[in-house]
Amino acid sequence: MVYFREIVTFLRNSALLLPAGFLAAAFVFLVTHGPQDPALAVYPFMSDWIGADRLPRSPEVAFLVESALLFALPYLAWLVLVLLVALAERSLFGPRSGAAAGAFRITFSRFAVFFLLLFSGAIGASTGALKRRLKSEAPVGAAAVAAAPFAAGLLAPVPAFLVALPVAGFLRMRQ
Repeated sequence: MVYFREIVTFLRNSALLLPAGFLAAAFVFLVTHGPQDPALAVYPFMSDWIGADRLPRSPEVAFLVESALLFALPYLAWLVLVLLVALAERSLFGPRSGAAAGAFRITFSRFAVFFLLLFSGAIGASTGALKRRLKSEAPVGAAAVAAAPFAAGLLAPVPAFLVALPVAGFLRMRQ
């Protein structure tokens, strides 16, 4: 059985970063779209479910509430998955040893955070391009902002690895 303890650590750390990625995507979306933009429209099923009288009057705040509700369910499922993986790891292999992190691990984790936030913001800003690509008049902003941290979490490790490898090598040469 192949097992890498770093994968569980990465899952745990990404679970902590997803809300920050969501906020980055939401704020970038709100900065790039004006208050009269139709992308801020609330989905009809959401206004029926919450109640039109309970939704905030401000379109920006209503958008944040809607996208946060769309983000919350997959995020809770992700937290349960990470909890189950961590419990399985602990029951199979015992408590974690307090080994010191190497230069690559520290560098990779910092670049992974940077790229996750960068990609989340880029996805939040590019909802207009997504709408044009789908050739639809349906508002895609809230769904795209809610999905942005998950997509960024899938994309971020690749450039983080590619950048962290030479940087960690330079840091190791310096020592």
